Amino acid sequence: MSTVAQKASASALFSLASLEAAATRLPARQVAEKVLRELRSTVGSSSGHTDSQRNHKDTLSGSLVDMVELYAQNVPKSSQILSDMELLLRSKRIHTSLMEMYNPLYGMSEQERIRATARTVGLDVPEAHL
Repeated sequence: MSTVAQKASASALFSLASLEAAATRLPARQVAEKVLRELRSTVGSSSGHTDSQRNHKDTLSGSLVDMVELYAQNVPKSSQILSDMELLLRSKRIHTSLMEMYNPLYGMSEQERIRATARTVGLDVPEAHL
């Protein structure tokens, strides 16, 4: 349950972030370059993923590249949209790296998680039960 003060502070923080983003607004082409750079670093860090996850990521990145190129042609509000896209990609990359760092079971298959959990409590799961 949020109090009125919490809602007001969240609203003030959001408006402050919006003002800061508006003050530092870059041309659409520069923001598009930042998005593409972030997209390359996000797609490049696909170690430990299955082939289907890599294929999905490649397809998604291809669609995003097309969208970035469209918005880079100065569609109205494109600079803000591209800035939001860059922020989303950067946040997602940072979140993934933190999950990999602090959650040892992140990115494992179900069988690998079962085996790792059993090893944590001192058990060894037989192959037949996986």
